[in-house]
Amino acid sequence: MIVGNGQLAKIFSSYNSKDVCIFASGVSNSRCKDNKEFWREADLLMETIKQNPEKIMIYFSSCALSAPEYDLNEYYLHKLNMENLIKNNVKKYFIFRVPQLFGELKEHTTIINYLYFSILHKKKITLYDDAYRYVLDIRDLKKIVKAILSNASPNITIDLANPYRYSIKEIVSICEKILNQSANAEVIQHVDKYLLNLDEMDKFLDEHQVKLGFSEKYLEEKLSDYHERLSQQLSENKDKGKDIVLTD
Repeated sequence: MIVGNGQLAKIFSSYNSKDVCIFASGVSNSRCKDNKEFWREADLLMETIKQNPEKIMIYFSSCALSAPEYDLNEYYLHKLNMENLIKNNVKKYFIFRVPQLFGELKEHTTIINYLYFSILHKKKITLYDDAYRYVLDIRDLKKIVKAILSNASPNITIDLANPYRYSIKEIVSICEKILNQSANAEVIQHVDKYLLNLDEMDKFLDEHQVKLGFSEKYLEEKLSDYHERLSQQLSENKDKGKDIVLTD
């Protein structure tokens, strides 16, 4: 059972087990301050739990909750509340704390898509000089989740991410390189970063021989692939005289 219709829900659409409920309908913008959006997710999650009491619940939270030094805003506090709601009301669950996810390139508020399309469309962007993010391709997220569901006992919370931590300026540079276009960027002084301990994930991946190609080059390699696919899609639609919709 899949709850949601966005990119994350779609990537798991082929994994439709009657014993598992994958909740992929949460608030995705970490800058969200809209209590109505938080309440919407909480109500939907609670209703999903009530209607599926025997299913294993899969929930995607945020890696930032694993960093005690990180200042939690309304979004992260909401994610923590959702984790506690699950722990207090679900018999069997897996909570996956994830970083900046990316996949098929679409104009969206998530940071990698936002930076890519801002550079593409020559929009001005503001960058923090001391900000870092972990990343994970949603295709690799699916591989890890499937492996954990097949080999681990439920009722765990685990961080999943490529172990290399990218500065925001590095992410911009990667997008510039892929697009062969310079960003119109203003850099301001601001600290926004945290460190993750990914030993539990690393141990699991090693033990079960899950190969994902994690490295410093991970983002560039994965994003280049998505860029080529988008370019091909745009070219094919142009040849057919069709418009292409890039938004979720």
